Amino acid sequence: MRTDTAVKTDLHWIQALRGIAALMVLFFHMHPHWDLSPILSATSTITRWGFSGVDIFFTLSGFVVYRSALRTIPESGIKPFAIKRLRRIYLGYWPVLLLIALTTVWTYQESLPPLQKIIFSTLLLYPNIWDNWLPPAWSLTMEIYFYLWIIPIAVVPTRYRIKAIVLIMLVLAAWGIAWVIIDPQGVFEGNQPLRYGLTGLGLEFLAGVLVAHAYDRRAPIFRTRQTTIPLCLLLIASGFAVGSMSPFFDRVEVMRAASFGVVGVATLVIALCLEQTRFSPPTWLVAVGDASYSLYLLHTFLLDASGRMRMSLGISEPQSLLFFLLGLPVAIVVISMLWFRCIERPLLQAAR
Repeated sequence: MRTDTAVKTDLHWIQALRGIAALMVLFFHMHPHWDLSPILSATSTITRWGFSGVDIFFTLSGFVVYRSALRTIPESGIKPFAIKRLRRIYLGYWPVLLLIALTTVWTYQESLPPLQKIIFSTLLLYPNIWDNWLPPAWSLTMEIYFYLWIIPIAVVPTRYRIKAIVLIMLVLAAWGIAWVIIDPQGVFEGNQPLRYGLTGLGLEFLAGVLVAHAYDRRAPIFRTRQTTIPLCLLLIASGFAVGSMSPFFDRVEVMRAASFGVVGVATLVIALCLEQTRFSPPTWLVAVGDASYSLYLLHTFLLDASGRMRMSLGISEPQSLLFFLLGLPVAIVVISMLWFRCIERPLLQAAR
């Protein structure tokens, strides 16, 4: 095992964790499809928790974006940082949205959504999953909110930085908890005041920021792996256990942060502990992590297309259906990786 405490710049386990998170979300949305097969429907006991891959993404984002802000803002200012982050989001997102539009009109011969929905979806102004043309895009809107929080955190003097992060987290937690106490019915119905402006999901992002701060300062938890990893595994189990107590734990943001957000933070810490070892993640999983943004954006569109294909081909015989459904996630991952290599990555390189 590695005994040095240097902070690694190439974080392959972090990329692998991206891949795991994207696959979790993919298999979560496989539910309606795999439920068509009695054999595959049994997997729902595990895959129904796959939505927590988004919570992993939020903590990962806090870790990555905070480190990027500290490298960019002090040297170049706020504008280059903002352009870099927004370019990363929109240049990956817009081609997928264009693909959906062209497929809707030319292949499915269906009408486009109302103009307002097109504009708001294109600009990522909908934080609600049900409003978006591409449902997974709600999390991108949240990401943009989080970037706005990072900028003031990055520009405050270093000695006040942690205090600023903790203060924001306390405000978010207090706001969310207070409304759960004051008006639980309204909160459970999604009517919490400033639900998105003061979202509890920000706790997950800012927790990732705190992990980044600790990692860059070589905190002992990343060296005492024999203690840290088992503790994180216990936290992951506890997070899922708490989250399973009520369906509202994945719908009320502050409750989600207290359960599945803990899962996200614990998996991030495990990945960073593994970065300090001589062990490397599987190459294929790192490759999936590289293409995780494409996979996350494309998978619901591809699942819908697969359903249409299955119906048009008349695949209903149990054995044929089983093989089709088993091959479906593999095909979606391969297509997403090709999309990343042929569309997403070249666009980002050209923009630079």
